[in-house]
Amino acid sequence: MKVATRITVATAVVVAIASAGYAFFDLRARTSERRMAMEREAKALANTLRTSLEVQEVSDEREARFRAEQLQRDLESVEKKAGDKEALDPTKPPATPQIETLRREYGEIKLKLMIVRRAAGLETPLDQALSYRPPNESQLKDLARASGGWKVAVVPRARASELPSVELTAEQLRRIRTLLDVPQLAFTDVESDTFYYAVPLRLSSAREEERLVMGMLEISRPADVLGTTSDDLGRALLLVLLIVAVTTISVAAVASRFVSRPITKLLRGIDDVAKGDLSHVILSEHDDEIGAIATRFNEMTFSLRESRGETQRQNEAKLALEQRLGQTEKLATIGQLAAEIAHEVGTPLNVIAGRSRSIQKKAKIDPEAVEKNASIIAEQTARITRIIQRLLDFTRRKVGTPEQAAVNLNELAGTTLELLAGQFSSAKVKTRLDRTESLPKIAGDKDRLQQVLINLLLNAVQAMPEGGKLHVETKATKRTRPGLESAPEQEFVLLAVTDTGVGIPADIKDKIFDPFYTTKEGQGGTGLGLAVVSGIVKEHDGWIDVEDVEGGGTSFRVYLPA
Repeated sequence: MKVATRITVATAVVVAIASAGYAFFDLRARTSERRMAMEREAKALANTLRTSLEVQEVSDEREARFRAEQLQRDLESVEKKAGDKEALDPTKPPATPQIETLRREYGEIKLKLMIVRRAAGLETPLDQALSYRPPNESQLKDLARASGGWKVAVVPRARASELPSVELTAEQLRRIRTLLDVPQLAFTDVESDTFYYAVPLRLSSAREEERLVMGMLEISRPADVLGTTSDDLGRALLLVLLIVAVTTISVAAVASRFVSRPITKLLRGIDDVAKGDLSHVILSEHDDEIGAIATRFNEMTFSLRESRGETQRQNEAKLALEQRLGQTEKLATIGQLAAEIAHEVGTPLNVIAGRSRSIQKKAKIDPEAVEKNASIIAEQTARITRIIQRLLDFTRRKVGTPEQAAVNLNELAGTTLELLAGQFSSAKVKTRLDRTESLPKIAGDKDRLQQVLINLLLNAVQAMPEGGKLHVETKATKRTRPGLESAPEQEFVLLAVTDTGVGIPADIKDKIFDPFYTTKEGQGGTGLGLAVVSGIVKEHDGWIDVEDVEGGGTSFRVYLPA
């Protein structure tokens, strides 16, 4: 997954979580606002209804006072008719039928006066409160219709001591009892999906201590509007999706512009560097971390270009040194061959000299002998020519960069053994060549590979000062490279040179391929032979194993890829 995509996804997730949290708290805030609005509406309505009911109670009280005054006057009129108030005492026997009639009239007026005085507030405040008469059912329905859907209920003080019933619930009793104790409260409650708002109805009086609670006004309506509705959820979800979509698109565009594109350019530059193109330069468009990476990349490519140039100069110097070392080793080899070639040439020259003298003596006596001697002279001369030609061929070979071609190691081994036949003969070394038929050809430089074989053969001869046996073998084999044992096997061509000489001590086996390391100090050794061999073999992507031979001797095993 690209960095820009990861940034976009991470941002989208964070924004979605934040938006969901905001939506959650927004829904709670909306619910709280609706509850507060309902409380404000309920409070305004309750105060209005309470004022109306309390004013109505005051109006009824005024009417009752006026009625009480009328009844009081009627009562005084009856007393005047009786002439004596004691005559109206019902506990005394009536004097006349008229007095009996006045007694009944007096009792009725007195009863009515007591009732009217109670309604007029002429009794104690507690009596007034307990005598409060709530609106009837019809009046309550009218109030509910006028209240815009609110249900109105009035509970008089006199019912506060009752037990819960269908008409009077336990919650209503709890509320009115609390209001009796603390008349300044106003109840807000939600029970059974219904919102309740309750306030006390109090007596009208100039003194606060006489304003007793005469009842409870309770308004209610369904509380479903206080909950989270499907419309609220829909709006919240739409808002979250809109925020996430806008944020994701914006972040994706910004990340693509300021992150993905610079990184893509940087990756292209890295790919070019991996392919060897160190000329790639990335422009730093922004002063940020990616810009810093681009600057470091340019500095890195500059350093690599400098390092490549330095490495190339070192390689050229190394190649020149290897060429000089190779030439030195070649000259040393030619010096070693010169004496043997002089010996080889000396033998046919002696034969030629003897035959020449014989021809001179028999020139006129025996023509057939002259012809025979001339044939021998021609044969020996051709032999000298071949010896000198092989030496010249070896001397004229170039030292330097190998020229790749298909090389047959079987043919190379045969011609090299023939070239060094004189050395083997003079050193009393018997040679044997085992060649595998249909041996795969290898890609390499024939002349340099022959130099490898010559150096190994001469080293083998020098390792057998008293003579011995030299075995050269070529064959195809399958194996893994050293250090890559877990890799699959590959095909290689093996060139093995085995002698029966003195062998190589174990403590110097790791040093024999080092330049200028020799065990033949003072004997003409340069210490370059095996170093040159190792370098040529490595140039051909191969390696050399050195093994001890049972019974004495050493085997150099050269592996070259087929």
